[in-house]
Amino acid sequence: MRTFFGALIAAALVFSPLCQAAAGGVSKGQIADLLSDQGYSVREDFQPNAIAVFVGDHVVVVAIDGPDGDISYITYPPGVSIRQVGHEFLSRFNSEVKFGRAYVDRDGDIAIQMDRNAAGGVSLANVESDFDVFLLLISKFLSDLESRAASA
Repeated sequence: MRTFFGALIAAALVFSPLCQAAAGGVSKGQIADLLSDQGYSVREDFQPNAIAVFVGDHVVVVAIDGPDGDISYITYPPGVSIRQVGHEFLSRFNSEVKFGRAYVDRDGDIAIQMDRNAAGGVSLANVESDFDVFLLLISKFLSDLESRAASA
């Protein structure tokens, strides 16, 4: 568990800009309010440019990054390591999913990430839709992993 939260903090630090976070005109506070209004537990003070959203067993970091305010959604599935997943599984998953990716971070933890380029602007409706898609991405990853384990 310590590695999990350490990885979350490390990911948040990677996305830390020096200016106030905004994604194509949508602020971090607006994103936090949107997801709070949907019933999610949100920690807005997580990092200057990121919020932590608690969804069941998962902590989803929503970070605003770069000069255009691109948005990244990232999570570290609890209890999932490269030893149990394997590079072949990651490669197959990534070839099937075109809007996100799963990878091994520097600490050997599995991360699932999805990004939105905000150069053309982002609306709160985009964020709402993206968050729902990201939750489906997490579900697909875990379902594929469970199916693989069941067939082994």
